[in-house]
Amino acid sequence: MPDKSVNDVTEEVPSTEVMERCVEQDLDGLVDLLFNGGSRNVREDAALAIGILMGDDAIEPFIGLFAHEDPEIRMVASWGLNAIGAPAVGGLVAALSDEDAIIRKWAVYTLGFIGGCRAERALAQMVDDEDPDVRWWAAWALDHILEMHGTCCSGC
Repeated sequence: MPDKSVNDVTEEVPSTEVMERCVEQDLDGLVDLLFNGGSRNVREDAALAIGILMGDDAIEPFIGLFAHEDPEIRMVASWGLNAIGAPAVGGLVAALSDEDAIIRKWAVYTLGFIGGCRAERALAQMVDDEDPDVRWWAAWALDHILEMHGTCCSGC
């Protein structure tokens, strides 16, 4: 197996800009990088750092970003919620009731990564959503939970 190149390793390390703002606990700077970072990696790193630094206080703002016009911002919001982990499940399940299908779709997608047993029933209901994208991602999320845990808690 070949060794990783320097570029491969560099991409796995948080960006310098994000690290500096984390050390300073510069939330405003991290938010700026979230929206204006020079690359997707910088924006993802910023979202992860915000999720880690803010914890529960970041859940609602990240879910609100699911309605953002830029799909990359929606993706990094999902990353931020992933950094928060299990505490975000309740807010994501609540977002499944949103009238905006884009918010429901991103909530379903994110629950596929962090929802586990707590999200199965809600995701199972989303398989019947009126929006075909929400239905597809709900089925994917349930399948992903099954793959991660080896079983469904509720018999999905």
